[in-house]
Amino acid sequence: MRSKEFLRREMLNLRNGLSLADADEKSRIIGEIFLNLFGQKESFLLYSSVNNEVRTKFIIDTLYKNGKLVYLPKYSKGGFISALYNGETSMVKGKFGVMEPDSMDSRDKFDVIAIPGVVFGLDFNRIGMGKGYYDTMLKKVKGLKVGLSYQFQIVDGIDTDPWDEKMDMIITEENIYRR
Repeated sequence: MRSKEFLRREMLNLRNGLSLADADEKSRIIGEIFLNLFGQKESFLLYSSVNNEVRTKFIIDTLYKNGKLVYLPKYSKGGFISALYNGETSMVKGKFGVMEPDSMDSRDKFDVIAIPGVVFGLDFNRIGMGKGYYDTMLKKVKGLKVGLSYQFQIVDGIDTDPWDEKMDMIITEENIYRR
């Protein structure tokens, strides 16, 4: 099996090479699948997409408009917490340049948690950016863990570390993988 570092580098190069139009189209399809599967749920922990991650603005806007509880990660005290989203005007640039809610209203139980990643395995493991922030946050929150990924980011399996958190489901523009 290829190392995490090799896979991370390889997939970041592929993802960064994705055109804006391709990323938008694939993200739209993934967003529609996500909303068809979970739009009736009430509480969500999503993420503010950056650097050609699967874009979540469409999902966030749709759920918020429909009166759902939407939370996003917010950097606080060395890690991520969930923070209530109160519309685009409530967003501020966070520690890593990622937009995050200015709210401190947090919770730890959600119907659905959408998770970004650089690589996802058919064994439901994921590789993130390598800092462990998401794995640490995922240990503190409860909910259905759904990885949002482009199909080219899917590999057979990933070597894991003890702190890695498995996904319950992975959605791509071509497939839905369920554990």
